[in-house]
Amino acid sequence: MRRMTAARAQSASLLMAAALAAGCRPAETLPVAWRTPLPQAAAAGATLAVDSAGIAWIGAPGRLVGIDSAGRAVATVAVEGDAVPRLLWRSGDGLVLAVGARRLARAQAAGGRADGGWSSAALRAAARDPRGRWVFTANRHGGVVGLDAGTLEPRWGWPETGGEAVGMAVSPLADRVYVSTDRADDAPAAVQVRDAASGRVLFAANQAEPLRGLAAGPDGTLYGHQENGLVMRLRHGPRELRRIWAENPGVRGSGGEMEVRVDPAGRRVAVFGTGRGARLAVLDALTGRELGQTDAPLDAAFDVGGRLYLLEPEELRVLR
Repeated sequence: MRRMTAARAQSASLLMAAALAAGCRPAETLPVAWRTPLPQAAAAGATLAVDSAGIAWIGAPGRLVGIDSAGRAVATVAVEGDAVPRLLWRSGDGLVLAVGARRLARAQAAGGRADGGWSSAALRAAARDPRGRWVFTANRHGGVVGLDAGTLEPRWGWPETGGEAVGMAVSPLADRVYVSTDRADDAPAAVQVRDAASGRVLFAANQAEPLRGLAAGPDGTLYGHQENGLVMRLRHGPRELRRIWAENPGVRGSGGEMEVRVDPAGRRVAVFGTGRGARLAVLDALTGRELGQTDAPLDAAFDVGGRLYLLEPEELRVLR
């Protein structure tokens, strides 16, 4: 039998390693409806949001670009400095942006330069009043400042009541404001439930770990995640937040961070990690059952119809 040369042996080893790596790679179980090439490549740290008109807004250092379904850039909003903006929501022709971590700004959907908006070194989270009257913001000690939704000027404030805010949401009926706080001194991590009219804390639901990325579903249930990898669904009762389910889909990568996105129709929840090896999982919103996984994108967003958009470096993937 002819002896295998060193070069051939090395080649065979590489082929075997590639085959094993392919076999160990998690299966792609989320079918793609379509792909849209980007007019300009997106880099790590880019943001994605899809507005009510179906425009995908991609944030990059110093700008926010609106992309239509054909992949054409239809508007560009410039922001001051090199911060990466994120579209928070659209109301008519107006946009509200988060510019970095400590500033909110207004802009027009037609493009142009964003205005000064409102900034605070204490800003930690923001959420919109579904009625469109206020923008609620939470600070580093759990206090809340209400901004005029049209001008982003502060109008009122509620007292600081806990640790640093790590998440915020408003109920669909706009009658409750939820502020998730970290531990502070002897106070545990908690989700504070406030009356939206008076700011009074109705109760605080203590948590073993801070509940981050807080989001309210259309039926009023709350979703969030903890640093231990758990994703949770909570239901608001008279004096408690009852846990409906808690699942760990194992999506965190080397970056260690997680993000949660909730389908506006309340059917699905997307959770994804950051860094090498990160994944994106789609869960059934009612049961927490995993519906499928794929490689983690740069960012992800649901549109108003419940389609899930994934931002990749060269394209948008839209899942069925």
